[in-house]
Amino acid sequence: MNHIIEHIDWIQVIHTLWTVVLLPVITYIGAQIGNYAKEKRMGKYTDILYSNVLNAVKDVYETTVKDIKGTGQWTAEAQEEVRELAKSKAVSALTVSARQVLTAAYHDFDAHLDDLIGTALYDLKHK
Repeated sequence: MNHIIEHIDWIQVIHTLWTVVLLPVITYIGAQIGNYAKEKRMGKYTDILYSNVLNAVKDVYETTVKDIKGTGQWTAEAQEEVRELAKSKAVSALTVSARQVLTAAYHDFDAHLDDLIGTALYDLKHK
């Protein structure tokens, strides 16, 4: 047994262990940490976006909608204009990096904003 141990090339064994075992494990752990950080950042930006949408919906309601809702001026065109105003207010409150991350994450960012506005309206009505 000693004879076998004496003739082992320990540098080669360490190199093989590094290449076959340790490097893939370290790479996998690094990738998982990176994914967790991305998800955490994405969650933070999503929360910020929803907060901005909620504030924009409240603001647009107080400044525009409240005065014309229920009148002849509250047309489909006016509703679309108000929706676009709320979307632009919500997006303009984002930082550049947040906007880039969110537009990259959501294939149709505009449709996602429409959904968030609908959610914000529901949440405000049912509070």
